[in-house]
Amino acid sequence: MFLPFPSEELGKYDVVAVRFTSSVISRSKWTACVANLMTLLKPGGWLQWIDSCNFALYNSVPGTSRAACQEIYDGLDSYRLEQGAVIGLMMREAMNLKREDAWRAVGLVDVHEDVFSSDRLGEQRNASTRNIIVCFLGCLEGSIGVENSVWRERKIEGLRKRAMKEIDDGVYHTLDQVCIIGRKPDTS
Repeated sequence: MFLPFPSEELGKYDVVAVRFTSSVISRSKWTACVANLMTLLKPGGWLQWIDSCNFALYNSVPGTSRAACQEIYDGLDSYRLEQGAVIGLMMREAMNLKREDAWRAVGLVDVHEDVFSSDRLGEQRNASTRNIIVCFLGCLEGSIGVENSVWRERKIEGLRKRAMKEIDDGVYHTLDQVCIIGRKPDTS
């Protein structure tokens, strides 16, 4: 997404679909990535991007601690702040545009956005929360041994146990899934 695509791929596709790549793109590069992906589309072709944003923790049982889950999430702050990562790629950028307007600014038309929350089905909250916490823990495990990192195997394992208990006690997360589509103008 960061480099020009081979010439034999340009203008070849009716649909280009991108999924959950926001953690590898900094805020300063996402608009350029969208513009670059557009080069793959035929005139009239569609770009679809699905990503996540707006992570939050809640208690389904009043008084339940969510300290371990929050510490795990907060542990990723240095990555988010240092790298300028866009956790939820379609966030508003410095130009203060709505997500749809930002896509229009790079030349897409018929832009539409749908957003739905991961917690809309209560019976899936526990499994979904476990999944995201395990993913976040994996990111923290990647910091073990990195210079100036506060993360150690023992600390992470203790957080894992406490977080899983919090989830058993009723802590759950919400994470909005954003699907945005836009069409490359037909040049005919």
